[in-house]
Amino acid sequence: MDRIQIIQEIFSKTPYTNYLEIGCHKGKSFLPIRAERKIAVDPNFIIPITRKLHWLAKWPSNRKNTYFEETSDAFFNKRGEFLKQFGPLDVILVDGLHNYRTSLSDVLNTLKYFNPKGLILMHDCYPPDEAAAYPSEFFPSKEEQKNIKGWKHEWCGDVWKAIVYLMKKHSDVLEVGVLDTDYGLGYVMAKPGFKNGDFKIDEELFSEIDKLTYQDMMKNPGATINLKDAKHAEKIIAKIVTDSK
Repeated sequence: MDRIQIIQEIFSKTPYTNYLEIGCHKGKSFLPIRAERKIAVDPNFIIPITRKLHWLAKWPSNRKNTYFEETSDAFFNKRGEFLKQFGPLDVILVDGLHNYRTSLSDVLNTLKYFNPKGLILMHDCYPPDEAAAYPSEFFPSKEEQKNIKGWKHEWCGDVWKAIVYLMKKHSDVLEVGVLDTDYGLGYVMAKPGFKNGDFKIDEELFSEIDKLTYQDMMKNPGATINLKDAKHAEKIIAKIVTDSK
């Protein structure tokens, strides 16, 4: 199952309605999702009108979508009141900038508005090779690409480090791991005792984890990022369906 299939399964089998996608860009994953109320965040939307019309015909609720053309940091800084009025976020997809700090910040910021019985998914958490795991704040420039051995125009960055951080810092209140599918789908679910609130980055721990390399992670991904077989998605979906009743 890929991210779209997992998200759709949850909305199809639960009464949940609220979806947030960070890093919508061309709308390839956002528009097909059949949720009643959807929010898209991206600093540069490039959604062809033909794609919008196609998915509007297939899912009329797409006419109610809310789009914020801004960075995720700006979104959370400015849209707090909107999010409170919108209601708990049942399913969240974090697929913005593929770097450690931004992806971690995105997850931590959503925890203030997250439905504790819902799911946060993070894309690109298990890079297929070292080139795809190249750490950079933005998509590598053409000059950078020339110096990346084995570059195949696949970029996951070091999002996987956000998984390591969440496992080390918040294992008491969050269940965190990575599904071995779709370039690695990180999953975050609340444990009993979780409370919505402001979660700040522990800079000391952040720096410690930032020293890890792709090779370090690949020595034992089962332990480092709690890598699970793709079929584990079925257990996650089943739990969310049960908890939603």
